[in-house]
Amino acid sequence: MKKLIILCTALLALSGYSQAATYYGIEVLIFSRDNASTRSEFWPTPDSPPASGISLSGSGGYKERGPGSFFLNSTDQRIRNAAGMRVIYHKAWSQPVVQGRNSQPVAIRAGYMMDDGYHELEGAITVDRGRYLHFKPNLQLRRNIALGDGSTRMITALLDEPRRMKSREAHYIDHPLFGILVYATPLN
Repeated sequence: MKKLIILCTALLALSGYSQAATYYGIEVLIFSRDNASTRSEFWPTPDSPPASGISLSGSGGYKERGPGSFFLNSTDQRIRNAAGMRVIYHKAWSQPVVQGRNSQPVAIRAGYMMDDGYHELEGAITVDRGRYLHFKPNLQLRRNIALGDGSTRMITALLDEPRRMKSREAHYIDHPLFGILVYATPLN
């Protein structure tokens, strides 16, 4: 009986351990392709405002990390040096990631303030875990485009493509108008 109690206690401890949060360092680099042709493409207007999320103020274990923790600095510099491309957002943060996909989304606001009152880039990014890490951007990029008659029109492009990812590998999500690079590192 004593062995059964020890075994049950050990199993409960192990099952509790598997549900414990693993902290990850998440680095996100978002860039715009400012020379991308948009005149001939149709961009439907999103049905809803940009997704919302928490700020990186340290609440709930989410905390912004300094540039010294960045892995994608050389990529950032290459994008800044490339014609027609512009880095809009490059930040890193630490966050708890618990098995079960219940992480809080992180608010993303960057770029110029547009005529509609939103930033050029707005939305949220969620990183959670099932069997793998999952990166879930829900971002809207606004851009004024010149039309053939000399007038301009604002378009809004949506990037809502979840990706399964591995830690310690750079992952790329592509869109005709902008791209995302993400790098996740376990911290504990």
